[in-house]
Amino acid sequence: MTTVHEWTGLEARALRLALRMSVRTFALHLGVAPRTVAKWDHFGSSTRPRPDTQAILDTALARADSATHLRFETLLLELGQGTEQGLRVTRVGPRAWEYETWTDDLDRAVVALGRQSFNYAADLLNRWLARYDLHTLDDKGLYLFARSTTLLGDLQRDQGAVTGPLSARRSYLNARSVYTQLDIPRRVAQLDLSLAVVAEMSGQLNEAAQEYEVLAVDDRLSPRDRARARLWVGTALSKNGKYDYAARLMTTAIREFEGIGEPEDWSVAHQKLALAHRGAGNLAEALRLIDLARATAVTDAPMQRVRLETAYGHILLSDRDTVDDGLVILDRAAREAAQHGLAHQLRSIEGIQRTHQGNVRPPLPRRPGSSRVSVKQQQVITDEQWRHARTVWGYHQMRHDLRRCDVAIGLGSHDLGVARAAVRLYRAGWFPLLVFTGATSPTTAARFPRGEAVHYREHAVELGMPDEAILLEPNATNTGQNISLSRQVLADSGVEPASVLLISKPYMERRAYATARKVWPEVEVVCASEPLELDDYVSSIGDPKLVVDMLVGDLQRVIEYPKLGYAIEQPVPGEVHDAYQALLRAGFDSRLLPS
Repeated sequence: MTTVHEWTGLEARALRLALRMSVRTFALHLGVAPRTVAKWDHFGSSTRPRPDTQAILDTALARADSATHLRFETLLLELGQGTEQGLRVTRVGPRAWEYETWTDDLDRAVVALGRQSFNYAADLLNRWLARYDLHTLDDKGLYLFARSTTLLGDLQRDQGAVTGPLSARRSYLNARSVYTQLDIPRRVAQLDLSLAVVAEMSGQLNEAAQEYEVLAVDDRLSPRDRARARLWVGTALSKNGKYDYAARLMTTAIREFEGIGEPEDWSVAHQKLALAHRGAGNLAEALRLIDLARATAVTDAPMQRVRLETAYGHILLSDRDTVDDGLVILDRAAREAAQHGLAHQLRSIEGIQRTHQGNVRPPLPRRPGSSRVSVKQQQVITDEQWRHARTVWGYHQMRHDLRRCDVAIGLGSHDLGVARAAVRLYRAGWFPLLVFTGATSPTTAARFPRGEAVHYREHAVELGMPDEAILLEPNATNTGQNISLSRQVLADSGVEPASVLLISKPYMERRAYATARKVWPEVEVVCASEPLELDDYVSSIGDPKLVVDMLVGDLQRVIEYPKLGYAIEQPVPGEVHDAYQALLRAGFDSRLLPS
């Protein structure tokens, strides 16, 4: 709807034309003399109707339909509505045609997500989410807002942004709140299902399995969604090493998908069942099932192709006679995942490749009656030590609220997650220009022989970030140089920022912040990293003990560097200091400063 603060002859003429009435018909419609309407047409904005006539025009506009309102606004522009008169006309809330356009854009976004056209989907969604204040929308607008937020969560999930302030979990929670307000139980239950998927992707396997079990018998969900929940119970259990029970649940879900005629889900379920049999050591059955999944795949979307190829390559790696084929297939899947920005899938592939290369011993097939051996147990990390590691992990993260910064700096290391996080934050509009910084070090020379910054830039460009938005600083060998040399690169390009977004490994945020505040005190510093929990990060690196060693080493630097003049001092809470000392006593000391 549109309202007019004060009518002039210009607005009156625009309303007459929008109603498609002649001078005489419009006069009769308002109950005024035809010569009055003719006067409005002739003098335009230089004449103003009397107060009682202003009220009559208000009523006529209020009674007009949405098509008339659209024509009225368009005609005002065409008739020369100047900027000095812009405050006299106000739109009140979305109009019917906008809701129709919004709905059409959501349908387009669904198709774009299916094709992993993330940038296009994000543009379609954000144009509406940024346009309206949630509190000013009616029920239809709230529904479209919640649906948009849900799709944004799907986009973030597919890109691997699972937890944190700009993540799938946050979007799903926001959408769930709106659907609860609208009292739409089915949508609320669907969001509960999506939140369980996010929990599983974050490594919270037991919590996810429990939530899936509840939703598998939830009457709020459709038969298809309940079957999906049953399938995902099996997925979570399979990841947790409970292969036999997982296989039974997946087989039940397959029968349900067949009964309700869902060929796409039926094919996906065979892929997941194949991985469960691989974990149990039944390679012949795993190969049969993955061949069936690949042959019956309904969609050729990049996401599903990558998932199928990853599962197929993983199974082939489990047999020494097919290892070479498995490596080729995983390399192909990794390239496609990078091309389409499928960060979570790419991390999964890299984890499988590292396991095969020997950084972590692959799990042995479980014998009947044996219990699962966790990664922590393989590395002789006790539950108490793991609790201490979580305490230190939490301390290292600054948890800054994201805000738009003039530039970003991606700090080089062994972790390509920094480049992935940079691309995600760039796409979200948090900065326009990025510097990747870093030479090589003893721990990165083999992986990044041409330098950390060079490989980061290549990876970011593969994920779709424009090359012209990236500057390179290839010489820094420590964090202080990362900051100071990046500052010089920016200055050489004529850029003097007032704010900088520092993008680092998750456990390096605090040290990066303390260093930047010392080296570059003039700028506002905001820290960010890939939104991962400790378990998820360990899975992406593939070496739990190394990760804990690095957590301890970085905390030592946070404590000691201020004494050396490298960083500003940071308070260390008592429980963090206690956890640090306990881990030191337990021998997690390979990354400490030289004594």
